Amino acid sequence: MGAVLAIAINTFRETIRNKILYTIILFVLIVLISGNYLANISMHNEDRIIMDIGLGMLSLFGVFLTVFTGINIIFKEIDKKTIYLVLSKPLNRTGFILGKLFGLLLAVYTVVVIMFAILMAQSLLMQIAYPVNLVKGFILILFEILIVLSIAIFFSSFTTPFITGMLTVGIIMVGRLLPDLHQIIRVKYVPGFWRETALSLTQIFPNLYIFVPNGHDFNGQYLSLTSDFITWNYISWTFLYTVFYSSIILVLASTILKNRDLV
Repeated sequence: MGAVLAIAINTFRETIRNKILYTIILFVLIVLISGNYLANISMHNEDRIIMDIGLGMLSLFGVFLTVFTGINIIFKEIDKKTIYLVLSKPLNRTGFILGKLFGLLLAVYTVVVIMFAILMAQSLLMQIAYPVNLVKGFILILFEILIVLSIAIFFSSFTTPFITGMLTVGIIMVGRLLPDLHQIIRVKYVPGFWRETALSLTQIFPNLYIFVPNGHDFNGQYLSLTSDFITWNYISWTFLYTVFYSSIILVLASTILKNRDLV
């Protein structure tokens, strides 16, 4: 456990030194300028504008940071041969992956928390009517970041940063569009083997749409962060979903790295 913690701390420091904190400045400028401008021209709908813009940009920046910092997290260690030194210590490859995950997750979460504090300060100054829903939306973004980081680590365990980035972004896009994809498949294909096969194949992709609830049903309820229908029960369900998917992906990454010849 001590070795995992040491790798996590070292990964956190290394990620922060990559100047990812500069993204906070860009986030502040975009949220303040676009949010205030759109709120001013909206028809008495400032609350929803600020929430949509703020949470949307927070999700976008969080996912971007995760992909940017995670695509070479393992490849770089192999390329620089530093992984040999790390694995020469009493630490297996699963512990190595967990250390990298925790360290990078802490770095990204640190930046995202600062961004969220800025968004909350703006919402309080503008007297937004749904501060609790902002918190719920932020929690869902944290869950999404964990899944995306797990995906990036999985691909990074056996391929190059460029391919890792392309595959990770592809899965993010599919994951965000899964409800629409399901609808297209149902409309395009007649009931039968191929339709059921296509629908089954989409199940292997994590449903990232559940982390940006906007107009879909959950247990018969209409979900939207600008309403009161995002319950803590839904938050708990998405947490279990996140843990389940992330665990499976990390187990696969660990298995691939264990069987990979690093010589």
